[in-house]
Amino acid sequence: MSAILEARALSRQYVVRRGMFAPYASVKALEGVSFTLEAGKTLAVVGESGSGKSTLARLVTMIETPSSGELIINGKDVAGADAETRDRLRREIQIVFQNPYGSLNPRQTIGAALEEPLLVNTNMSASDREAAARAMMARVGLRPEFYGRYPHMFSGGQRQRIAIARALMLNPKLLVLDEPVSALDVSIRAQVLNLLKDLQEEFQLAYLFISHDLSVVRHIADTIMVIYLGHAVEIGTRDAIFNNPQHPYTRALLAATPVADPGHKKERIILSGELPSPFEPPTGCPFHPRCAAMLARCKNEKPALETKAGRSVACWAAS
Repeated sequence: MSAILEARALSRQYVVRRGMFAPYASVKALEGVSFTLEAGKTLAVVGESGSGKSTLARLVTMIETPSSGELIINGKDVAGADAETRDRLRREIQIVFQNPYGSLNPRQTIGAALEEPLLVNTNMSASDREAAARAMMARVGLRPEFYGRYPHMFSGGQRQRIAIARALMLNPKLLVLDEPVSALDVSIRAQVLNLLKDLQEEFQLAYLFISHDLSVVRHIADTIMVIYLGHAVEIGTRDAIFNNPQHPYTRALLAATPVADPGHKKERIILSGELPSPFEPPTGCPFHPRCAAMLARCKNEKPALETKAGRSVACWAAS
């Protein structure tokens, strides 16, 4: 099966000013990230706030362009594509945001919100647009009478269903899901996740699922990429990552994940310090200032992703 999305050494830097009289500085929000994603599969991207997850989402959705590296969508390199090709690729990639209310126009009815992508990107008649919107509402579990209502009249779970429906109106091949259930109650969260799995199976959608909640990731992911300070530190299948994590950062993330089993015993890992400043990233391994397994070479030598224990891991201490 061919890859829907492929990233090769993808990087994104920002030039920012730290103060009125301070010189400009370069921030490496994402550095050398590589992965592939096939149709019908889910790649989960996990890490702390500030690790580069949202930057990756902006690159994949072509909101921003990479500073270096290649981003290949359906065999087309985004950097070298002409304007017509880029417009077509944008229609094939849609995003669902964390806050469904913030992503919906409060002055626009739900029917109008669902029809808008068709109005902008197709030549469908008004009656055909309405029929398509109503069909998608039914598919995501929204009642017909919701068509003429406004976003403030719905619960958080219903709003997220609306956002998912809108993202599917152009029949995309890839959905970027940026913390799509973190703002929802636990019971509603499970319903939305099950809906996403059903839609993926029906339409053979590829998902780039961005989350900090590993309990959610375990339910939906096929492959997991752990990133830290803009670097991919471990990439592997869901079972490999959860059953036998190799990178110390991955183990720390799993240790911090609540488990609904009072008899379950797990490793207790407390990270020292905060995420380093992206203005002054550590030399060598980016995780070494907080790592209990640090070796002498970690301070000066940056480990590359290597295959260890059935997954890719960037760690000198991993066996």
